[in-house]
Amino acid sequence: MNTKSLLLFLTILILLVQPALNIARSANPEEQSQTAIQILPTQTGNLGPGDYFSVNVSAENCTDVYAVQVDIHYDPTVLNPVAITPASVFQFPFIIKNETNVYDEYSNLTYNGPTYGQVYYVATRASPIVTGFDGEALLFTVTFQVISDGSSLIQLIQYPGGGSATGTYLMTPQKVEVVPQLYSANYGQPVSPPATSSQSTSGNNGQVLSAATLPYLMPFAFAALFIVVIRRKTARRTSNQ
Repeated sequence: MNTKSLLLFLTILILLVQPALNIARSANPEEQSQTAIQILPTQTGNLGPGDYFSVNVSAENCTDVYAVQVDIHYDPTVLNPVAITPASVFQFPFIIKNETNVYDEYSNLTYNGPTYGQVYYVATRASPIVTGFDGEALLFTVTFQVISDGSSLIQLIQYPGGGSATGTYLMTPQKVEVVPQLYSANYGQPVSPPATSSQSTSGNNGQVLSAATLPYLMPFAFAALFIVVIRRKTARRTSNQ
């Protein structure tokens, strides 16, 4: 391969690699700043009946958020929420819902689903001048009392859309719904999610990984093809001589 062909090869390789790397970065969700709501600490060890512990519910990577709806489920046979303390980002009288509920056959005679407890929090920063907040913010703190031995998910519930009164989401002053990434927590020994949910998540991660890896491989395929073409041309010139 002569000097001119080598320079041409390097130039084409650089032009191919740079856009491919940019595509791969944009395809990788781990490198994107996504709005999220999380419960911290993510793990609280076993305590005795009658003991108390608190968890913070926070939002991060927010842009112009002025209202929130947070829906948390827990096991009411293990935990009892005794206090929900709003943070300074939302203040009365703009806290619309700040309540706990238990859904079982005893507290709700018309309910026939699985037993669960709920922490339900809806708040807004609405005022004569509606302004949202950016970045990170503590939304509220929940204090639980342990009422029996065992473990419990403290699980943020996904928002189904359509203005539903269930699920967790944010809203901008323009009434745009923002569905965040959710990071739940555990009390006691870690509680594994259902197998179907785990398998589905694993499959999606595999698809994302493949999509993110493909742009990295394409430049090398083009480079290999280019080398083959150059070698064939060089071989033909040599045989003709």
